[in-house]
Amino acid sequence: MPSRLDCPQWGAFQMSESQIQDLQIKQAFLERHIEEQDRVIYGLQTELEKLRAEVRKLAERADSQSGSNNEMPADEKPPHY
Repeated sequence: MPSRLDCPQWGAFQMSESQIQDLQIKQAFLERHIEEQDRVIYGLQTELEKLRAEVRKLAERADSQSGSNNEMPADEKPPHY
């Protein structure tokens, strides 16, 4: 039995049960897809936060080591030359 939809923009139109079922299947697929994307984005956000913290630690370590006497003067050539 077709369903009748009244829409002010398009007027009245009818959809068959199979068309309605197709739309319901597509909606269910899209909802599942969105949930999967949300999980992936959450995982990426967590990984990004960890990487940022690690970069911060490495930058702090580099800053603390830059003040030591192990630095090579700017005009001195590296040992492999």
